Amino acid sequence: MNNQNDSHPKTAILLFAQTEQREALSKNISSHAKNNILLWKKLNQKAVQIIKNTHLPYFISDETTQVGDHFGSKITAAVQSVFDKGFEKVIVIGNDSLSLSTTLLLEAARNLEYQDIILGADWSGGVYLMGISKQGFDSQKFESIAWQTDTVFNNLKNIFAGQSIFLLPRLKDFHDYHSFQESLLGLNHSSRLKAFLIALILEQFAFFTYKSISYFTTYFKQFYNKGSPVLA
Repeated sequence: MNNQNDSHPKTAILLFAQTEQREALSKNISSHAKNNILLWKKLNQKAVQIIKNTHLPYFISDETTQVGDHFGSKITAAVQSVFDKGFEKVIVIGNDSLSLSTTLLLEAARNLEYQDIILGADWSGGVYLMGISKQGFDSQKFESIAWQTDTVFNNLKNIFAGQSIFLLPRLKDFHDYHSFQESLLGLNHSSRLKAFLIALILEQFAFFTYKSISYFTTYFKQFYNKGSPVLA
C-alpha cells in the first residue's frame, strides 16, 4: 500500500493490469517486440503516477499476485482483497485509457463518498473505471459478468440496479493497434506522453494509413518547432 489522503480515509485505488512483459505478449501494439514492452512499461508508469498524484492509498494487482482461473475470478478476488484490508470503497482502473487523469480519479473518489457506484464507460461497451462500495458488493454477481466483452458496462449497471450510480465522462481506451491509434490521436498535441508513444511506433509506417502518416509528420514538425507555438 502507498500514499494516504485523509479526505477519503476509507477509499483505495486498485490498478488491475499486467506487467509490461505480459501485456506485450497479449497486446501487440508495436510490431517491434522491444518497443512493445517499452510502450506498456510507459503506460503502467503513467497509470501509477496519476494514482500517486491523488495521494490515496493504492494497490497493484498483476499476474504475479492475482488469484483465479479467469478474468472474472481474478478481478473479483483483487477487489475483495482491498475490502479485506479494511477499506470501504475501491476505485478500479486499468492501464489502457490514455486520457484517464488524476482529476478524474479524484472526481470518482469525491462522488463515491455519496454514491454507491461510479462508472466510467469507454466507447466500446466496457469501462475504464469502476468505483465500488463494500456494502453493495456481491462477489458472485461481479464475477459472473461477461468481462472483456462489449456488454461489461451494461452488465455492471444491471447488477448494481437499485443502488445509486454516478457516471463519469466516456473516454477512449484501446485493445488493439487500431483503437490505440484512435486513442493516441485524441491526446493533446503538447502531451509528452503522446510524443513518447509516437516515437515508439514511428517505425511502423508501413502499417499506417496515409492520413496517419501525414498527421504524425505534421505533428512532429510542430512539436519540435521551437520558433512558433503549437495551437491546441
